Amino acid sequence: MTRTPDAAERFFPTLTAGDAASRLLLASAQTLEIPADQPIFHAGSACRHYVLVVDGTIRVQVIGQGGREAVLYRVLPGQACVLTTCCILSGDPYPAEGFSESPVRALSFSKPIFDRGLEEAPAFRRLVFANLGQRLAEVICRMEELAFRPVETRLAAFLLERGEREPGRALALTHQEIAIELGSAREVVSRHLKLMEKAGLVALGRSSLQVRDPVGLMRLRDGSR
Repeated sequence: MTRTPDAAERFFPTLTAGDAASRLLLASAQTLEIPADQPIFHAGSACRHYVLVVDGTIRVQVIGQGGREAVLYRVLPGQACVLTTCCILSGDPYPAEGFSESPVRALSFSKPIFDRGLEEAPAFRRLVFANLGQRLAEVICRMEELAFRPVETRLAAFLLERGEREPGRALALTHQEIAIELGSAREVVSRHLKLMEKAGLVALGRSSLQVRDPVGLMRLRDGSR
């Protein structure tokens, strides 16, 4: 681990421009370098560090009964993990698991330093709770979506979002990967994808699919089809 205060200056300017205690706190931050596709924490493990992501993406997911997986949220550059914040504050173990989706670089603060920062560094304290409040609201919206929106509307929304990120290209996605994103079963996703293909909305390939009718997907997403 190496120290990189410039990362905080770029992504968390309120800390570097804040009070002296917050700036001093940054001097003790370490940089974590995590390769892609690596476990970062597991359900039941203790939380010993507060982490601010400056590069890459962390996927946080939960495993339910029967082994079904569901993505809860992602941690992007400039953000902290909601569960990490909650667990380091409460002392409780992680209730879910996190994985690096790409190479991740993050600023890490040990629990003693984190606790001292909450007591002595106003800018750091504001950052922690502002990030927690914003991200917690996003997680609640995600839970409402999983609980109350039909699978077909969530599937249409997901395909549209991925299609916008990769316009004109076949999406390299398996039915199982989509099911994890939607918090559903692979068989359910496969059934809905076949119906979409029959309706001319998508074209299915081997571990891939192509969006054919984005307007039709929008109508399905919005419940007007």
